[in-house]
Amino acid sequence: MKTGIVVKNMNGYFYVQGEDGTITECKVRGRLKKGRYSLLVGDRVIYGNEGTIENILPRRNELKRPHIANIDQVVLVVAAHAPDINSLLLDKLLVMIEHADIPLVVCINKSDLADETTAEIVERYQKVGYTVVMTSTYTGEGIDTLRTILDSHVSAFAGPSGVGKSSLLNAVEPNFAFQTGEVSDKIKRGRHTTRHASLYALNDHSFIMDTPGFSAIDFSDISPERLTSLYPEFMIYEDGCKFSPCYHEHEPVCTVKEAVESGIIHKERYASYLAIREEIVSQRKR
Repeated sequence: MKTGIVVKNMNGYFYVQGEDGTITECKVRGRLKKGRYSLLVGDRVIYGNEGTIENILPRRNELKRPHIANIDQVVLVVAAHAPDINSLLLDKLLVMIEHADIPLVVCINKSDLADETTAEIVERYQKVGYTVVMTSTYTGEGIDTLRTILDSHVSAFAGPSGVGKSSLLNAVEPNFAFQTGEVSDKIKRGRHTTRHASLYALNDHSFIMDTPGFSAIDFSDISPERLTSLYPEFMIYEDGCKFSPCYHEHEPVCTVKEAVESGIIHKERYASYLAIREEIVSQRKR
């Protein structure tokens, strides 16, 4: 028996990379199909020479959208422009990754198109405590920094379509040769050039996962109480709130709202929190 990592799932076949770097096309043992969870890209497995996956090793973490497992960090990619940064979508993605308890890096690509608005967004998220890296496949800015961030990790690249994830991966390692696409002038969104979540070896101890672009996010497993903890800047102030739990909405004596009014917590971050909270509450009423 061998130990390996699932690098691709396509048409019912799982491609497993062994410790020697060899990739084997595998099928799943019947009893595993009835198990607790389905096999995901990123899972570590026990498999035989004949190409049968015998066992799935315990999972360290799991991201539901895209559905992947055992990630050391998520590189959440947005573009400075073309398409413009959607702050609400960015915060939704951050909430989803925070809920999965996976470390993350915010990557603002197409830095050659950056302006004062981009600089304000960088400052906003750095102030929260996120690592923010600016990159450009056109000028080469930040590519070496990104390569260092990826070293010795299993990293998932995620984010909306059209922001240049595939181009970034090609810049980090030209041998990847990922297909890239242009942003549609009509709908201002990118075409989905990545069809399946796949894991690629950057070197012997570093893997990169390219994932399909996405915009629909499901908050069905996040409670209103949990949501407040997924905004790191709220945690500093909520001990001073009069009520516990405090939803930082209509409650009196709310130190989080006071921090918003004083400009310590950014008003757009607070607005996104309220929008996501409303979405969670609405889902629970259905």
